[in-house]
Amino acid sequence: MPQKSSSISTLIRALVAPLALAALLAGTAAQTFAAGVSPDQLQRAGWTCIQPRIDPTKVLCFSPGVGLPPLPGTVGFTDRLPSYENLVFDLATGAFLGVQHALRPDIYEQGKPPCPQQPGGQYLYNPRNDLWICNRLG
Repeated sequence: MPQKSSSISTLIRALVAPLALAALLAGTAAQTFAAGVSPDQLQRAGWTCIQPRIDPTKVLCFSPGVGLPPLPGTVGFTDRLPSYENLVFDLATGAFLGVQHALRPDIYEQGKPPCPQQPGGQYLYNPRNDLWICNRLG
């Protein structure tokens, strides 16, 4: 009988571990999780990490299920998500800096949410990807 109990425990751990990881990556829990990983580790796990033109001292990492927001004029742009969240790292050190939140213009204009972490408390417009950005950095 101990064999069966051990097998069930192993199965439960195998099923719960991926769910726990997904929960860690959701919302503000991503900040806690990201503090212990690097962009290289995330890329090996299927994330897309880029060095943005607007601030080449940073690395932005987007989760595997979402990926990069499409740029204007590219496939998928008209069907892009209403918002995106990605992790931000320092390029030179790999240190986790925080989370960046981006909104499509039509979503941003509905309520113009505050971004207390930025000077002036406002989202900043990025014309390259046509998104309003809030940097929630450490």
